[in-house]
Amino acid sequence: MFEHGVSLPLEGKSDECAIPLQDQKATFDLFLDHIYGHVGSADTYSYEELQSLLELMQKYHCAETRCFAIDHIWDKRFTYHLANLIKLGHDFHIPQVFSRGFMNLLKIPLKEISKEHRLLIGEEVFVAFVYAKAMLNKHCRIIACEEPVILSHASDCGNPTACQEDWHAELPQPFSDAIKRFCEMQFGRMGRGCQQLMFQVLDRGVAFRYADTFVKDVCQGLVHDLGITSDWFL
Repeated sequence: MFEHGVSLPLEGKSDECAIPLQDQKATFDLFLDHIYGHVGSADTYSYEELQSLLELMQKYHCAETRCFAIDHIWDKRFTYHLANLIKLGHDFHIPQVFSRGFMNLLKIPLKEISKEHRLLIGEEVFVAFVYAKAMLNKHCRIIACEEPVILSHASDCGNPTACQEDWHAELPQPFSDAIKRFCEMQFGRMGRGCQQLMFQVLDRGVAFRYADTFVKDVCQGLVHDLGITSDWFL
């Protein structure tokens, strides 16, 4: 028995006794294509192929090919669902991909997040998403109810009372959406001069930009708590 064990062929010693790899041949071929310079455009590779390539690079720690796959994912980021970006960023430690997915996911109504999406992003990320969404909605309502008062009307304002009434907002709007809406509409009895004055007030208002700061802070906190670092394998 001992002699039989010693006489077993050594894996990798020859072509006839190669080292067995459990990875799919197609994925390994992608790796070889990159190593030997036979690469295509971003449209050449599917989401599944790039995901498999990242899994392979996570296993063999090839930084150059990993960056190659990440670059292709980033080029095609607009074609992937945000939940897929979050999963890729989380599973393969890509902070910019994770952040891109999470920050844009907050712009989507909660009711549009399916069970499949929830499973993709994971429970911890989903809970953070729900809490962040609730805080943003609360902030949106506060901002909508506390629009700045016109303290001094412009010289071309013919009816200050009517001007103030038409400036008042009734429906909650995110800051960026409200500004776009205001810039494109007429304010009824509100003069153009008063309108420009209030836009200047809004541009100086730190509170109106709280939402952007809050989203960035939540995202950075998640990246830290989940250990999503781009140099984890170096």
